[in-house]
Amino acid sequence: MTDADRIEALLDIVDPERTERPDQSEQLAVQGYVERRPKKRFWPTNAGWNLLGDRGRAFDIS
Repeated sequence: MTDADRIEALLDIVDPERTERPDQSEQLAVQGYVERRPKKRFWPTNAGWNLLGDRGRAFDIS
């Protein structure tokens, strides 16, 4: 999984208009870019937000 693939998968998670792909989300969880949430959801960790940079800033609620 390249950085571009990781960014796309992270955007799939945080953007409600995009469809999350569970297989890629699971890979991101193993790599430490997302954490598992209840109901089989994922959300970016600090590492995930840092990888997204300005692209993910609109979705960062912290």
